[in-house]
Amino acid sequence: MKNTKPYFRELPQSEIDKMIEEGRTVGYCMEHYLQPDWCGYPEALSMELGCWDLCDISINGKRTQISEEYCKSCEFKTKIK
Repeated sequence: MKNTKPYFRELPQSEIDKMIEEGRTVGYCMEHYLQPDWCGYPEALSMELGCWDLCDISINGKRTQISEEYCKSCEFKTKIK
C-alpha cells in the first residue's frame, strides 16, 4: 500500500504558519509528513536535532529548496532504487 503522507518540504508556507499558530509539535510533523525518499538522516523532521535545511520553516526558508540535487553532497543522502 502506498503511503499517502505529504512531503514536509512541499507544504505551502500558509500551512506551516497554521501549524505554528495551532501549536503543533515536532511529533505531529514527524507523524503526518515525510522526509525525502533519498534522505537517510535519522528523524530528519525532528527540528533541532534533524536536518536544519529541511526543517527551516521561515518564510524564505530552505525547506522548499530541498531536492535530490540540493542534497547531493549530504553524507546522509541515500541512493533511490
